[in-house]
Amino acid sequence: MTPGSAPGLVVAVTRPEPQASGTVARLAERGFSPVPAPLLEAVAADPPGAADGIGALALTSRTAALMLAPFAAFHRIPVYAVGTATAREARRAGFETVADAAGTVDDLVARLADAPGLVVHMAGEQHTGDLVERLVAAGRPASRRIVYSMAPRTLPAVERVDVVLLFSPRTAHVFVAEATAPPWSTARLIAMSDKVAAVVAGRAVTVAAAPTEAAMLAALTTGSGERR
Repeated sequence: MTPGSAPGLVVAVTRPEPQASGTVARLAERGFSPVPAPLLEAVAADPPGAADGIGALALTSRTAALMLAPFAAFHRIPVYAVGTATAREARRAGFETVADAAGTVDDLVARLADAPGLVVHMAGEQHTGDLVERLVAAGRPASRRIVYSMAPRTLPAVERVDVVLLFSPRTAHVFVAEATAPPWSTARLIAMSDKVAAVVAGRAVTVAAAPTEAAMLAALTTGSGERR
């Protein structure tokens, strides 16, 4: 199914890879015409340093796992992942021992209580949360290494876009700067959360009923969520 060729809505996916491809596939399965339009791109930072002395790795994003894939010295270190998608990506990247916290950073902090030795959070430059700070406050040796940053990208040239899915405040900021002409400036917007919607103040936007991809896709067909 090519963008714009189906009778269904043409839906732009602005989240970065590797998440974007999964969303595009799920949209196509539901009969939509997806337009991949990632507005952020992961860029590798400096090499992650030495693996010696690290007892466990904490991963809060799939992108961190991807960035560490070429560095085999880290693959023998136990990984503690915030959720199932990150855990799955870590296994694909070559890590031998992966624990899945299957939830939020709170769940990851609890799971790391049994982690051996120094915990190193491999993160993006624009990471959110205070994982390391909470571990240190609890008496656990922990530190953070930045392994990637997210660089802005431009919107693709397309003839038609009916709906734009906005997943994060930073992506929404890039969208506002880019979407200055039709079809981008006239498309309906669906935001994952109130924080995302606040960035596009002045545009009609539907906030998903929950901060999940599933809720955003539901809003496409049912109109569920808060309209602004």
